[in-house]
Amino acid sequence: MIALFSLFSILSYGQLKPTDEQVDRSGASKLVFAETLSQAINLANADIIEGIRFLLLKSGISPVVLARDEKFQQDYKIFYYESGCAGPNEKIAIEYNRVMFKHLTQAYGKKWLKNVRKDVLGLKRYN
Repeated sequence: MIALFSLFSILSYGQLKPTDEQVDRSGASKLVFAETLSQAINLANADIIEGIRFLLLKSGISPVVLARDEKFQQDYKIFYYESGCAGPNEKIAIEYNRVMFKHLTQAYGKKWLKNVRKDVLGLKRYN
């Protein structure tokens, strides 16, 4: 019964979190190697096409997870990504997020802005 409920949840609401393989293949994990803003744009666009989208957060040693994160991720089909202390260059990460912001606005209007975490890199500048 529990397995059936879990399967139903995944089928009804979509994937709850990306697999390790999806994260490893994603542009978000490759941003640490990006040297230009155009590389960040290309990685973000590739993630949009692949359907594994991320919003990058600046974090420290331990990740911060808020109670409302899962609902946002389900509703907008995008995941929060914390790279820890060894994350990408901040300008590169902001550019990646800017592409994701545009995608979210095209797909959902400005509704997503009310529910997104306020610590997403580049969000203040986007608003």
